[in-house]
Amino acid sequence: MKKLIPVVAGALALGLALTACGNDDTNDGPGGGTITVPADGWDINPKAYEDLKDGGTITIPIASNITTLNTYNTVGNDAELTFGLGPLTEPWWFTDGTGQFTWNPLYLTEEPKPVMEGTQMVVTMHINPKAVWADGTKITAEDWIATWLALNGEQKDYDLASSDGWDQVESVTSSDDGATVTIKFQAAYPDWLAITSGGPMRAESVKDAETFNDGWGDPTTIKGWFSGPFTIESFDKPTSTLTMVRNTNWWGNTAKLEKIILKYVAADQMATAFANGEIDYYDIGNNASYYAQAKAAANSTVRESRGPNYRHFTINAQTPALQDINVRQAVLMGLDREAIAAADLAGLPVDTAPMSNNLFVMGQHGYIDLGEQTGLKYDVEGAKAKLEAAGYIMNTTTGFYEKDGEPLTLFFAVLTGVKTSEDEALMAQNDLKEIGIDLQFRQINTTTDWPGVLYDHNFDIVAFSWIGTPFPLNNIGQIYGCDADGTPSDSNFAQLCNPKVDALKKQIDTEIDADKRLELGQQAAEEIWSEVHTIPLWQRPQLIGVRDTLANIGAWGMARAPYTWVNVGYVA
Repeated sequence: MKKLIPVVAGALALGLALTACGNDDTNDGPGGGTITVPADGWDINPKAYEDLKDGGTITIPIASNITTLNTYNTVGNDAELTFGLGPLTEPWWFTDGTGQFTWNPLYLTEEPKPVMEGTQMVVTMHINPKAVWADGTKITAEDWIATWLALNGEQKDYDLASSDGWDQVESVTSSDDGATVTIKFQAAYPDWLAITSGGPMRAESVKDAETFNDGWGDPTTIKGWFSGPFTIESFDKPTSTLTMVRNTNWWGNTAKLEKIILKYVAADQMATAFANGEIDYYDIGNNASYYAQAKAAANSTVRESRGPNYRHFTINAQTPALQDINVRQAVLMGLDREAIAAADLAGLPVDTAPMSNNLFVMGQHGYIDLGEQTGLKYDVEGAKAKLEAAGYIMNTTTGFYEKDGEPLTLFFAVLTGVKTSEDEALMAQNDLKEIGIDLQFRQINTTTDWPGVLYDHNFDIVAFSWIGTPFPLNNIGQIYGCDADGTPSDSNFAQLCNPKVDALKKQIDTEIDADKRLELGQQAAEEIWSEVHTIPLWQRPQLIGVRDTLANIGAWGMARAPYTWVNVGYVA
């Protein structure tokens, strides 16, 4: 699916890999039902450019402090940040609500089409001579070359969220004085759009590891590293408030909005901020009371869709007890995921069926219920048998399993102030107590420790959401992969290596026969499920609160971001 890094409140991400999202908050409430997805896959109040007012401001929240604007870096690969920075960088391929792509003539003079040269795929792109960075400098093939060198994973000191896709490229070359870029893959690469649709990074911005890792911290000094209809006007560091205004060097239609503000708002304050008119776009996640509050807010509406996003538990396979596959499988079998889904999603217009696949979401072509297929599903007695197979003995006095006199104790990283995380911790504690596991809590401060808890592996079990893309098989290596030397990828927070998955990934990356590729993907999904790398819980709804007069913005379906921020605005 897509690139990773955490945010504390729900968000979206367009790009090359999975993005992590930490806050799916919920409260019980009345209601229920099923989201009706429009035929075009999104709910955005579509309006023509000429039907919108000229001017206006929208404010978008982010639930963690802005420390970097590099969303390809592990620390910046944050769903809310990726969405919030969208106005600064127009995509080279637009994506609609069903995941269909259309090339952007503002960046390209013709539609690139891959060709096979022997066994290698080659993609040639002709760059629009009008395309420039925000400071007026031309975008050239050199920027694409620098992007490939930075993101292909060969330079180990670059702190990458993912090298998937770029690690399949043999060369990137320039011709026509930089106006033409040619990307040659090592073999066929079916998901080539996944790594090119976001456009290149500016060569200057990725010239060395120090710049890539730490050089994106001052937004006002690096605003020339973007190339969208908006540019950075100011950044207030104490309040983490980024103000974007129309880019005078933008060569396309003038953006309808005059200003876009991205600012820090604590996750538990977003509902109130939206109701009070302090923010204009709000990813509600799965909080039923927040959903009801947004529905009732003045001059507002809730837009609804479904996408490739899901809530899950990540299991730290390097925890001594969890190194044993039997224990990991016991945890999976001991969790009543149906009850967790029902509780988390109570009061929302969504299906509460638990999701049982790590790569495909329900309703997506290729989805298989792997709990049913493998037998690794809720089964209290089966879970106990797994623990006994791992050598644990029940202490009938405490009710917990022990080995060598030590109780089987695991720690759940609870995101304080995030009710979903707190509720899930309690439900998991009760479930695992039934199978003889003592689950304790480790409190995590979302302001200072998120997403650091993931990178420091300061958890045995942690819950957050993966925000996906239209490419379910593109980024297997990002979350589930390991290097040849057995080193987990930076986003493999479970620290679990599976040679079969790595081998299947290599085949998937180059298989152009759709049916064969799907079969390989399903094999990889079964391996990941059986190893209990992560435990999917439920498919995450897209419930977006917006001002009712805003157009071309809302619940994106498979699009992951506005078709173009130029057309986001208020109805005339």
